[in-house]
Amino acid sequence: MAFGRTRNRRRQDAAQQKEAVKGAVRTHGPGLVKALALTLVTGLLVWGGVETRRWALTSPRFDLAAVSFSGLQRASRVELLRLAALTKGQNLWRLDVPALERAMSQHPWVKTIEVTRRFPNRVSVEVTEHVPVAMAVLGDLYVVDEEGEPFKRVTPGDGLDLPLVTGLDREGYVTDPAVARERIRSALEVASAYAALSPDKTERLSEVRVEAQGLALVTASGQEVRLGEGDSEVKLQRLARVRRELGARGLAAEIIHLDNRARPGWVAVKLSSPVSERNGTSTR
Repeated sequence: MAFGRTRNRRRQDAAQQKEAVKGAVRTHGPGLVKALALTLVTGLLVWGGVETRRWALTSPRFDLAAVSFSGLQRASRVELLRLAALTKGQNLWRLDVPALERAMSQHPWVKTIEVTRRFPNRVSVEVTEHVPVAMAVLGDLYVVDEEGEPFKRVTPGDGLDLPLVTGLDREGYVTDPAVARERIRSALEVASAYAALSPDKTERLSEVRVEAQGLALVTASGQEVRLGEGDSEVKLQRLARVRRELGARGLAAEIIHLDNRARPGWVAVKLSSPVSERNGTSTR
């Protein structure tokens, strides 16, 4: 009797374990299958990514075949390619675009530059160059752009025929470049306003001199125009009237003073002829 009860109990325990396993499978089976599937898919994706990257970095399809440039005026494609060490056959995926831009920006004429990869095998380079508007004497002779920035030393090959900005020194520029650039910009603004008067060849601007009392202009003929400070446009209009009056009388001026602070509307003229000087001429 005892033996029979023991065997029945074993059968019941086995049946209960079997039902427990079935219950666990019904409860946790779907989640386990999903986890295994997710692990498999993740593994495949990682493997696929590694293989895709290897293919992209080694495939001849992405070998650089051409580089196009836009915006070049003074800089040359040969110089920029040499600076960036950019050659045909390099893999486009391996190119370090920021490093290429930094390298090409070392060219003195380059103001800004943007390098773009054009897949599968081209690179485009958009260049903005400095626009030279004057030359500044700062110890050496520098080319100045429209923002008053001396961006490179003048070299014989530049072939520039631009007004000079004088009266500044290198030490002052190094000590306070912001102030120096502002003074250069003021000189450039006056030079631009003067050019708008459409002067003839002999009156073409040769130099803008920065002085403690303001600005002075020197023309190609050597005529000096002392503007002083402020009201530059009004003074330049007055200058044009004085020149017309002198021309009508067959006279030429060596120095024209428009810097009378006490009487801004008065002009003093030193004539080029032996008649020497005429002071206090009013143009109001």
